[in-house]
Amino acid sequence: MNDNNSPFKNVLYSLLSERLPKSEVQSLKDEGFRIKNPTRMSAVMVALYKKAVSGDLSSIKELNLILSGNESEGEMKAVTIIDDIKP
Repeated sequence: MNDNNSPFKNVLYSLLSERLPKSEVQSLKDEGFRIKNPTRMSAVMVALYKKAVSGDLSSIKELNLILSGNESEGEMKAVTIIDDIKP
């Protein structure tokens, strides 16, 4: 399903662009997030950010991909954690 206009992708984009319910907006505000025009995508991005901040390496990599504009994970360079290298 690599079709850019697949029904699944269209439904997902539609869901993610929906406005966030007031209760969820308030929850984000209570956590200190101030988002203009909050959508479900905003909530997903906040969740990804929170995971990355907690040290989750896969979330950090995903944020890096999003911010760098690389669509393919194959384009991302490997990350080496120095503490994991054995002498």
